[in-house]
Amino acid sequence: MKKHLMLIGTFGLLVCVGLSGCNQISNLFLSDEDKLVGTWNTEGLWMNAPTVLEFFANGTITADVELGAIDFTIDDGIWDMHDGTLTMEIGDLLSQTTYSYQFSEDDKKLTLTDSENNDSFVLTKQ
Repeated sequence: MKKHLMLIGTFGLLVCVGLSGCNQISNLFLSDEDKLVGTWNTEGLWMNAPTVLEFFANGTITADVELGAIDFTIDDGIWDMHDGTLTMEIGDLLSQTTYSYQFSEDDKKLTLTDSENNDSFVLTKQ
């Protein structure tokens, strides 16, 4: 009986240790806002320049743009997601623009389609 309890206890301990490494939240349970938060790379969104966008949970956004030898950062942007649309405004770079959006299956790519002219852009999560 004592060996049986020892075996059950050891098995329980191994299961707990094995499951303790599961600290990532499944993307199935993340909202679109949570999926968006983070750093994204894109080209062609503005003047065909490589751009890094960082979306923050508080609804702000920064943009690092590389125009040839000139790199600049704009850190006074805002974003909002509502009813399947993403609205962004980034300082003097981008007036308020609304996009429809679609995440890839693994949430590593985000396709934005401008609501006014149907131009599409792909963002890749870092």
